[in-house]
Amino acid sequence: MKADEDVNHRLLVFVVTGREDFRNTVRGALDVLAAGKRSFTGMPWNGNRPELPEGGRILAERAVAYLDEVQPAATVEVVGAGSLGDLKAQVSQRIGSRGGASEEPGDGTVRPWSASTTALFVVDARAVAGETADDRLLAVTGALATLAREFDLALSSYSTVVYDEHDAARTYARTDVTARGFPAEEWVLAAEVISTFTDLVQARHFNQQAPLPGTEPRSSLAAALAEFLTRQAGTEWGFHFYTGSVVAKLIEDLAAIARAGGNPVLRGPSEHSLAAGALARWQLAEAPFVLAATSGMVSELRGTLANLRDSQARGFIVFGESAPGTWLPFQGTRHESEDARTVFAAMDVPCLYLDNPRTLARDLAAAFRLYRQRRGPVVLLASPQVLRHTEPVRVPATTTADAAPRVREDQVDVVARMINSEASTLLWQCGRLDEDERALVYRLARAAGAALVDSLSRPGTVSQYDDGARVEEYLGTMSLYGYSPAVWEFLCPGGQAREYDRQALFFLKSRIPDLATPFSEKALHDQVRVVQLTDTPAHVAPFTDIPLVEDLASFLRRLAPRIGVEDWILRYRREEIARARRRPADPLSAVPSLPMTHQYFFARLGELLDDLIVGHGYTYTGFYDVGRGGIAAIRNLPRTGPGFSGWYGRALMGDALQALPAIALTSERNVLGFIGDGAARLVPTILPSLEQQIRYEGARLRGNTTIFYLLNGGFSVIRTYRELQQAANADAQMSLLTPVEPAWRENWGNGVVRHERLPVFDAAALTEALTTPAALNLFSVYLAHDNEGDNIVPAARAHWRTR
Repeated sequence: MKADEDVNHRLLVFVVTGREDFRNTVRGALDVLAAGKRSFTGMPWNGNRPELPEGGRILAERAVAYLDEVQPAATVEVVGAGSLGDLKAQVSQRIGSRGGASEEPGDGTVRPWSASTTALFVVDARAVAGETADDRLLAVTGALATLAREFDLALSSYSTVVYDEHDAARTYARTDVTARGFPAEEWVLAAEVISTFTDLVQARHFNQQAPLPGTEPRSSLAAALAEFLTRQAGTEWGFHFYTGSVVAKLIEDLAAIARAGGNPVLRGPSEHSLAAGALARWQLAEAPFVLAATSGMVSELRGTLANLRDSQARGFIVFGESAPGTWLPFQGTRHESEDARTVFAAMDVPCLYLDNPRTLARDLAAAFRLYRQRRGPVVLLASPQVLRHTEPVRVPATTTADAAPRVREDQVDVVARMINSEASTLLWQCGRLDEDERALVYRLARAAGAALVDSLSRPGTVSQYDDGARVEEYLGTMSLYGYSPAVWEFLCPGGQAREYDRQALFFLKSRIPDLATPFSEKALHDQVRVVQLTDTPAHVAPFTDIPLVEDLASFLRRLAPRIGVEDWILRYRREEIARARRRPADPLSAVPSLPMTHQYFFARLGELLDDLIVGHGYTYTGFYDVGRGGIAAIRNLPRTGPGFSGWYGRALMGDALQALPAIALTSERNVLGFIGDGAARLVPTILPSLEQQIRYEGARLRGNTTIFYLLNGGFSVIRTYRELQQAANADAQMSLLTPVEPAWRENWGNGVVRHERLPVFDAAALTEALTTPAALNLFSVYLAHDNEGDNIVPAARAHWRTR
């Protein structure tokens, strides 16, 4: 736009203040910019221009020189308002209601900033109601957003500046407003006003490339991915993002689409945290996802990417990527010296390079076919050309059906005979179950007399409580580390393994990883009868005696009418379950030492949870990080449903902590987190990201979230392995210093957040904390290291306390 074509375009400055000195300084600063035919009119003032030191004078001279080039004859009206309520009347008087923009956001009609009235808002927050600077800032942005809709105004951080007391407690740069502290000297305020006005003219008013917010066409890739996932999962799919230059527009568009459709939009403190959150939502709710991160970040998902693959999680991971043919591109991972696709291929993770907008429809069709093959998430490396592409994309219909298991050999009658006629105990360990499958498992286990166990990597797939009622068949957790005492007693009564034909271990929807049982692979092959049900033929373990390749629900429905256990066999199995349960507890659980032992703390917490579950209908989702504390929580606490364990797959310390916010912000259930000091120190804190989403981005604390930071001053599992299993002394590599902050309490959005030190167990205080709605409780629990408890290593089985 040439200067003479823009002479008559209106410019307005609204000054909201109740103080004469503020009004005079702002008005005087604007008058400094008046020169030649350019004038500033309106808003009474004292007529005195502020005195500027040399630095301020240079700033003003350069601003005037620029405005002489682009706005030599503009008339700028300055309007005063004593409050936000008065501001609306003043805006209405000068602009008049337009009922909002006629174009729909993202419909492809780009409107330049100059198509709307350009207005600068300078607000003195002393004229705004609110207890804190944050409250006043939110009041301003809320009021201006309403005005923008009603009067078709464009707003940005260039066009809105709010002055208030400086908040030294936190920093947060909003993108819709610029927040500044009151300057100590008048000339500083004047210089800032001069700079702000001139920035607005250059960056928005006179910049024909600056579009009005909401009128940019959406990214073709964002629209296609969102449309596909909405067809697959409705409002369940989530968008997880970490910002970056090349993917910024993609993130903006996917976030807008997701929010408009009611889908979760989740950030985290790192790219790795996004993967952990996506894994948790998949394992707990089978929620698909899009994860977006910038170029060069292909290695930042850590081993969690492998866990997503092993979970057969469905979703897309979009990384920005360099354009083809670029010589050693900045942050590029596909060029003559490197090709990230080979890394993904080595991990057996599907990956496509989207480098050409002309082939985007065909490439997306291939991505959608891969999505349905249950091979884990599909990685998309997207070039800048593809990320910038906004033309509609018609993706050809894919003909590949969802991958489904085929019954390899029908052995339902073999299993039925084993259940009905063999005088052997039965133990069923369950992988992820949906609600129908869980109900079938509970019903058939009761009819068959089968003991039920979950695992360290999949806690709560079956649990001690179902809808508040105790599940009599549930024994606890079977695993390599930290198996429940009742489970070991059931498997090896009196310390002696049962004979091969006197016991059968069923693994339902499980690959039977090394972590799943306390038995070696040789023992599983030679001494234990193994029945495995999986819907993936490649997942059948080499030591499985009876492989069942079928969908679990289908198999159980066919098995149900065939179950008719002989009475004496059913009595025997139930007696064995009851006998195993009678194994005495560790007597250390009754000793209130300081620091508390794991045995004492978790025994008391278990009693508290029992009371809440039975007496108050309490339910929760547990998050268990890798470490002694996570093991102790899984092993010793009653559960009411599935939880998320960092022990899954690669057993990555910190995954449970990083994943927790994705559930706390999207689920109505209560959340309990058990995080050791080692895991907490290995990954970034989740609190700033969580606070940002709750304070500023519309997220809400839905249920009660309580995180127990379990502090025993070291890497406890490793120390136990060294001191007990190898009978050697540990050294300082296994010690860990953790500063513990004092108690604090804050209000975040709709909820209360607090931290407390917990040196002793206080049942009343914890009961209140766990039952307070919309609360985030952070407890630092002081615990003592102990090698012998919780069956951390095989040598612990023979300890005198648990004989």
